[in-house]
Amino acid sequence: MSKEFKLQLLYPIGLLALAGLIIPVVVHLWSIKQGKTLKIGSVALLGESATSSAKSLKITDLLLFFLRCLILILIAFVLAQPYLKKRININKDSGWILVQKNQFNEVYKSNKKTVDSLLKLGFELHNFDMGFTQFQLTDSLLQAKPQSNLSYTSLFNQLNKQVPTGSSVYLFADHQLKHFDSNLPKPNFKLIWKETAHTDTLKTWQKSFLGRNYDAKSTPSQTSYVIQESQNLPPMSVLIFDPEGADSKYIRAGLNAISDFTKRKIEIRNWNSPVQTKADVGFWLSDQPIAELNLSRLKDSARVLSYQKGKIITQHTTLLLNQSQSQPIELRKRIALDKIRGAHIWSDGFGQAILILENQKPRKQFHFYSRFNPQWTDLIWNEQFVKALIPIVLSNQDVAYFGFEDHALDQRVIHKTQFNAPKIGQSGPYNKIENENLDHIIWCIAFLALMVERILSFRKKQI
Repeated sequence: MSKEFKLQLLYPIGLLALAGLIIPVVVHLWSIKQGKTLKIGSVALLGESATSSAKSLKITDLLLFFLRCLILILIAFVLAQPYLKKRININKDSGWILVQKNQFNEVYKSNKKTVDSLLKLGFELHNFDMGFTQFQLTDSLLQAKPQSNLSYTSLFNQLNKQVPTGSSVYLFADHQLKHFDSNLPKPNFKLIWKETAHTDTLKTWQKSFLGRNYDAKSTPSQTSYVIQESQNLPPMSVLIFDPEGADSKYIRAGLNAISDFTKRKIEIRNWNSPVQTKADVGFWLSDQPIAELNLSRLKDSARVLSYQKGKIITQHTTLLLNQSQSQPIELRKRIALDKIRGAHIWSDGFGQAILILENQKPRKQFHFYSRFNPQWTDLIWNEQFVKALIPIVLSNQDVAYFGFEDHALDQRVIHKTQFNAPKIGQSGPYNKIENENLDHIIWCIAFLALMVERILSFRKKQI
């Protein structure tokens, strides 16, 4: 292994500050002295002669001069951002050992011979996490910081920028599905992936969704959710006001689908029909204001969706329900936005709100700037219509991610037929580049030079 050092500047234009050297040169080089007349013999009797001055180019106070020049030179170099570029020629028998630091003790117990032999060959231990910090074998006894949630894809993208091209990397990591968010990029180094196994491969947890509790069980092959038995949920009451009678049939169909899916009874009534108990949800399918008498038919914690009144705008765009929307939904008409402020639940293709949630305590008010009508939108014909209604009907339930959540206890692994560890050809000798910033060294020298210059200047004034 051989090393080469080279001094380079990040901003060479900063050396233009060296022009400031002209200041101490002028101060110390230019000197004007009063001329002296020496009277000899009888010449003194002739009277006083005119005094004269003399100019001489002579550097005075050499030590102060050099110190001040040195300070200006150091400031110019700080502006130029110097750094020392180290080129280390490394043989083919060295590289990186990547392993999560908080799991190193377990990995070392099961792979002691492999790790020890690699360390003897000159391999470096690095934490398989953001930054890939190097650590020593003795450091593994210390308590490691929690790992970040970066996926393997993100880490491999960083590795391609930090690992020297052509070097060898031994990676000790598992193949759990939760660590992958897309295909791994092709590395520019030789990768030897040593899969690590977990002793406990069965994990369980509980999940609440749509008013029911689920028991989740995860194994390396699958994750399943089972509804807990003996859950007697009270029926829900929904009121619908539709003076035109055209849009309520789509809402009723969506509510019946939610009832079938959740196995929970939903009682649907017209708003003006007599009821014994107050309702949980209300759909006001009219742009008429909701009177206080009608609001009194709802519970204090109820959710209300109402049509907004305003100028009708004809436009051809899409309706965006959530970020995981699988297919576009056409939006042909909408109502112009008013002064209502709140959380944007749905929006159009231009980013303007279509459904706004306004927290009017104690109730939640949803303002809909379109209509549940095929002349306005294709939402009512789309399979996502029922999913879109669930957060309104059942409150704070995001159906989009149920069953696909990124849970810390998820034990699923990628099947060997689906996973191909990316590899390149044989490794060979490579150059390792390291850059060392020299700013702190230059600042220390400049500070010492300034201190000496101030001391000498003070002594000169005292004399």
